Amino acid sequence: MPTSAATAPMHQDLTQSLRQSLDAAQGFARELRQDFVGTEHLMLGLLATDGDALRALRSAHAEPQKLQSALMTALPRGEPPPIVTGDLPLSPKAQRVINGAIVTAQVLRQPHVSTRFLLKALLEEPRSMIRQSLETAGVDIDALLPSLVEKPISPES
Repeated sequence: MPTSAATAPMHQDLTQSLRQSLDAAQGFARELRQDFVGTEHLMLGLLATDGDALRALRSAHAEPQKLQSALMTALPRGEPPPIVTGDLPLSPKAQRVINGAIVTAQVLRQPHVSTRFLLKALLEEPRSMIRQSLETAGVDIDALLPSLVEKPISPES
């Protein structure tokens, strides 16, 4: 059963930027008339939020607007719009990715889960639309992944 983004484990330990990304993911899922938040919605949320993940993508020569457009075009639109009050639930895959971001923060002994850890977890999903979109855009994922576990120059709030 899908889990609500608002009840993601350790919600209090998420950076403000990651919370904003999760809220934006909810918005994208609703805009696409989906009844859940999936990994592609999480990526769209990262692309729409100023944080470590977006800065890392830009430094890898990704163009966030183009990536957002490609994902929005590729994702199906539901019909009719679902009637869901409150937060949309997370798909099992999206929950797994968020849990992966939390584990990364714990392993690195970081006090907060940031957008860069969520991006790392998203990129570690094999054969995903997200990886395919980034590779098509010329992003070297193997070079990007290690940069996501390094300490950022200015930590996000």
